[in-house]
Amino acid sequence: MLSDADLHTQLKLLQQQHQALQADYRDLQAEKQKQETSADLWLKQRTRELQAEALEQKKAETLQRVFYRIAERAAADLSFYDFLHSVHSLLGELLYAKNCYVCLYDAQKNLKDFPYYVDERDGDTLQRSNVPYRRGLTEFVLSTARPQIINAKRLQVLQASGEVTEGSGDMSFSSWLGVPMHIRGVVGGILAVQGYEPGIEYSASDADILSFVANHVSSAIERYQALDELRKSEERYRTVIENVGVGVVVIQDSRMVFANPSLVRIVGHPLDYLLSNPFTAAVHPEDVPAMLDRHQRRLRGENVESFYGFRVITQQGEVRSLELSAVKIEWSKRDATLLFVVDATARLQAEQTQRLTLQKQSELNDMKSRFISVASHEFRTPLAIILSSAELLKYYGDRLPEAEKSEVIGTIENGVQRMTRMLDRVLLLGKAEAQMLEFQPRELNLAALCRSMVEDARTQQPKAPCSMETHFTDMPAAGLFDEKLLRHIFGNLLSNAIKYSPQGGTVSFRVFPQDQHMVFEVADQGIGIPAEEIPHLFEPFHRASNVGDIQGTGLGLAIVKNAVDLHKGSIQVSSSAQHGTCFSIRI
Repeated sequence: MLSDADLHTQLKLLQQQHQALQADYRDLQAEKQKQETSADLWLKQRTRELQAEALEQKKAETLQRVFYRIAERAAADLSFYDFLHSVHSLLGELLYAKNCYVCLYDAQKNLKDFPYYVDERDGDTLQRSNVPYRRGLTEFVLSTARPQIINAKRLQVLQASGEVTEGSGDMSFSSWLGVPMHIRGVVGGILAVQGYEPGIEYSASDADILSFVANHVSSAIERYQALDELRKSEERYRTVIENVGVGVVVIQDSRMVFANPSLVRIVGHPLDYLLSNPFTAAVHPEDVPAMLDRHQRRLRGENVESFYGFRVITQQGEVRSLELSAVKIEWSKRDATLLFVVDATARLQAEQTQRLTLQKQSELNDMKSRFISVASHEFRTPLAIILSSAELLKYYGDRLPEAEKSEVIGTIENGVQRMTRMLDRVLLLGKAEAQMLEFQPRELNLAALCRSMVEDARTQQPKAPCSMETHFTDMPAAGLFDEKLLRHIFGNLLSNAIKYSPQGGTVSFRVFPQDQHMVFEVADQGIGIPAEEIPHLFEPFHRASNVGDIQGTGLGLAIVKNAVDLHKGSIQVSSSAQHGTCFSIRI
């Protein structure tokens, strides 16, 4: 058995072991608690980190969504104000943006525009243009070119330093945030938000977000400005095109797809008619084939003259002469032809008038030359005869037998009569050209007058080798004619028929009724008229090239033509060299 001392010693050992075990247990418990606390802290920290990451992710997604929708709105066909209004709405998803405005700055003019201004206190009263540059918050951002966060305390500092002295609108905000907008590489405006409620305080993060939005808005503003400039350019271009005096037309698929007002005026048809019909609808039918040929060749890329003339027929039936220049273009991404059209009617008429005037002047000069030549010959010959006859009487009159003296006097009289007839014809033609020749019709015995004119022709040329035939059958007993003009007509025609038949033959004078008119025909078998000279036959002082030395002035047929015209009649000529001539007059 153990002694009491041994028992006491063992008991003490057991107690020490128990205390050691308790100490170990406490250590284990402390370690366990420590480990549990560390895990809890880690878990809580991790939870906070995950929450922060989720918040950042959500913010990033929100930013991405907002920026996408801003880009989407910028591409939509919205007005500038509606676009900025949509940006304002989207901005509220990112930060406090109950009050928002956009300012655009023109550095060259030193003026500001506020295309968008929404404020719970100012309303839209500050939404205006051409605002002078002052010392306000907007100008402070423009001058510093950096985001600015302003509260009441900082506003007082800025005002005290003189950096902000002319603020506009209600300045009792709790916080104001403005960021610069870089437009085309320079600071061209600002985007600003503000709040009046207590507790509103913008942060640097808000400034970063608003700056990102401002960058997107700046890009959209550049696009809107470019579109606005393009629109203004198009308006100026359209104004020029619509008001220019030249017709402008675009042709595609054989139809007009554009025509300016000047073309409508030039072509003389309504616009809807021109646009709804083939582009050749108003073109003169004779000019359509050539125009279509040029149009098709141009579209095929062939070498075609770019400038040519054509005619159109207006809605009122007027024919106009136009000129165009054409070029191949692209219209709505397809081949088309651009035409510039001018009305050349007046100019071409003026040119035609000028040509006719020059032609008339040339004819007048030729006529003067012929007149001088004929007059020189027709006056010089009888004057020479008269002068020589007068000298003969003067120096030898007392020696001449009476018969020879009478013959010389007769020669003088014939020369004077020849000159008198020449002057009478010139004066008569002058009256006719000046439209002073009188037309006085009265009832005549036409058959008796015709026979009288035949006898006069025989009497004037008694030695002519030709014979004369007359056919006056079925003639009315009387008719309304101007006797003097008829004598001019047929006196000249019969005299010419006899004179230009030096080899003899028959001169025929026929008169007969036809279709309520009287037809007079004078025909001969003489030297005839060359075919190429017939168109000039009735010109004053014109004589055929084959008359040789047969005397004449070239005035007779001109007088005949004028006399026939006064009777409202017509005259036809059929002739050929060496086969005679026939004049047919219808009155």
